[in-house]
Amino acid sequence: MLVDRYGRPLRAPTTDELETEQAVPTLGSVRQIATGHPAEGLEPLRLAAILHSAETGDATAYLELAEQMEEKDLHYAAVLGVRKRAIRSLELKVEPGAEDDTAAQEAADLVRDALHGPAVRTSLIGILDAIGKGYSVSELIWDRSGPRWTIAGIERVDPRWFEFDDLTGRQLRLRGLAGGEELRPWKFVVHFAEAKSGLPIRGGLARLAAWGFMFKHFTIRDWAIFTEAYGHPLRIGKYDPALASAQDKATLLRAVRSMGTDMAAIIPNNMLVDIITTAVSGTQELYERTARYWDEQISKGVLGQVATTDAIAGGHAVGKIHEEVRGDIRDADADDLAATLMRDVATPLTQLNFPPGTPVPVIRFEPPERVDPEQLLKLMEIAGPAGLRIAHADIYRAFALREPSEGEEVLAFSPAPPVTIRPGGPAIPAPERPLALPSPGRRELAARSADDAHEDAITAAIDEMIDGGGMQQRMDGLLDELLEGIRSAESPEAALELVARFEARAPDADLRELLARAIFGARMAADMGADLK
Repeated sequence: MLVDRYGRPLRAPTTDELETEQAVPTLGSVRQIATGHPAEGLEPLRLAAILHSAETGDATAYLELAEQMEEKDLHYAAVLGVRKRAIRSLELKVEPGAEDDTAAQEAADLVRDALHGPAVRTSLIGILDAIGKGYSVSELIWDRSGPRWTIAGIERVDPRWFEFDDLTGRQLRLRGLAGGEELRPWKFVVHFAEAKSGLPIRGGLARLAAWGFMFKHFTIRDWAIFTEAYGHPLRIGKYDPALASAQDKATLLRAVRSMGTDMAAIIPNNMLVDIITTAVSGTQELYERTARYWDEQISKGVLGQVATTDAIAGGHAVGKIHEEVRGDIRDADADDLAATLMRDVATPLTQLNFPPGTPVPVIRFEPPERVDPEQLLKLMEIAGPAGLRIAHADIYRAFALREPSEGEEVLAFSPAPPVTIRPGGPAIPAPERPLALPSPGRRELAARSADDAHEDAITAAIDEMIDGGGMQQRMDGLLDELLEGIRSAESPEAALELVARFEARAPDADLRELLARAIFGARMAADMGADLK
C-alpha cells in the first residue's frame, strides 16, 4: 500500500488532477501576489509578535519578513545565497533501487534524465528556499505527450499560500476560504530544512537571524544619522526676547538651518549666531564594530563559521579550515534534498511509468573526485617503480588534459628507464648508476688504460677512503632498508612517508663533503706528481 509523506494511505491521482495546476493565485481569495512589508519600522515588540503569530498558525507576516531580510540586508542575502548554491558543487547521482532488475534500471535512467534536465536542475535553488524560511513548496508540471509521464517543469509556489494544520503543526495544506485544501498526490515537492529540532515553521534560518537583522539595522540607522551630521558645527541663534517677534524668530531659525546646508544665511543686525565646534572621536568606529559584530553572528548562524565571509585575522589558512566546516553543512543539506527528491520526484515517476513493486531509484549528492596533481606526481615517482599500476585515463583526468586521438601530433618525452625484475619482489627500475657505492671487487674487474692513470689514482683514493671509513656498509644498509620498505608498503601514501623519512636520515651532506675532499686531494697530488698516500 502506498502512503504519503505523512504516512497516510495514498490514493492514485487522476490524469486531470496531475495535468491541472492546483496552487494558483485567484482574485478575491487568500492566495494573492500582493505582499506586506513588516520590516518597515521593525522594533522588538513587533518582531516578537510576528514570530509568536507564526508558531500559532499565521505565518504570513513572518514569511514576508524573511523575504524582506534577503532584500534589505546585503550580508544576509550573500551568506544565505552561499548556503543554497553550495549544492551546485556536488554531483547528482541516480542508481537503480535493485541490481539485476530491468525495470529498476529503466526507472533509474528515467529519473536521471529528469533530474539532469533543465526543468529540475534549475529549480533546486528554489527548493532550497526552505533553508531560510523553514519549508518550501514547488508544484510538478507533468507532461503526458510522450509514451511516458515526464516532468515538464517544477514551479516554485509562494509559501504564504500554505498553512500548517492546527493539530500537529506539521502537515501543510493549501490555504483557501474553506479552511484549506489537501495537497494532491504526486503534485508537489515539499522540502523541510530544519536548522533546529521542533516545528518546521520554527526551523528556518530567517527566524534565527531576525533579531540580528533588527539590531544591526538599528545601528545602521543611527550611523546614517551620525554621518549626515558628522563634521557640522553646532549652530546656536540668539535673539533679544524683549525685541524679537515671532517672524524674527522664524527668520533666525531659517538662517541657522541654512548655515548647516548652504553655508550661507542672512539675519538682522540685532541677532547673533554662535558656531560651536566639538571634537568627535571614536564614535564612527563604534558603529562599524557593532554592525560587523552582527554580521559575524549572522555568518555563524547561516554558514556555521565566520572567516570565509568576514575579513578576520588568520587569512588564507583560517579560511581553508572553515571551508571544510561549511562542507559538512553542505553535505547535510544535500542529504535532506536527496531524500525529498526521492520521495516527491523519483517515487511518482516510478509509480506512474512502471509496474507496481518496481524499486524506487536511489538519489545521492556526492562531491566530485579531485586529485592533487603534485601528490600524484610524487606517487608516480616513488610508487610507480615499486610496481603500482596507474591508468592513463586517471592521469589525464587529474591534470584536466584531453587524451590525444589516434594519429594526433603530441609532445615527445624521453622513454622511461628499463625495468629489472627481481625474484620475489616488485619491479625495480634499473638505475643509470649503481645504487651501492663501488666495492673493491668491482674495482679490480674495471678496465684500465695508461691514459687514465690519474683518474685511476683518484678513484683508488676515494674507494680506499670510503671502504676504510665504513661508508659502503652504511649506504648498503640504508638502500636495502629503503627498497624493502617500498616493497612492503601497504599504500602509496605509506611509501611516500617512508621516502621522506629516508631523506631526513641519509648522510647526504657528509657524503658530498667526503667525496669533494677526496677528489680535491687526489687531483692536487696527481698534478704535483706526489704520492696519493
